[in-house]
Amino acid sequence: MQLTDLFKPTLPIAALRMMIGIIFFLNAAARIYFNSLSGFGDFLEGKGFPFGFYLAWIVTLFELFGGILMFLRYFVKIFCLGEIIILLTGIVLVHWKGGWFVDSMSLGGIEYSIVLITILIAIYFAEEKSKRK
Repeated sequence: MQLTDLFKPTLPIAALRMMIGIIFFLNAAARIYFNSLSGFGDFLEGKGFPFGFYLAWIVTLFELFGGILMFLRYFVKIFCLGEIIILLTGIVLVHWKGGWFVDSMSLGGIEYSIVLITILIAIYFAEEKSKRK
């Protein structure tokens, strides 16, 4: 890959893609650094998911390595789809009952997840369109 490939398909989409990659990488890295995977796994098991601890690791590693790959523009569409599924699951399990706002008028709402999903959809379709050319 050439350095110029990082800034495709357009500079604005590349900036969004790189920032999203950093956000998900740091989120996963913080989960590992602060040793919160067992709590995340317990939460998942409490919501009915089997093998919650291992599922927490799968999600974390997906975000950790996927964030790096997203930044570098590898497997972009796969990461977008996977992360959209993770975020939608989070909305259903956690954030929906918090309302719309993440902070202020209500707590833990869907606002931030919706913004991330919208950005991931935009990146996905920009990559899809650029591959057809």
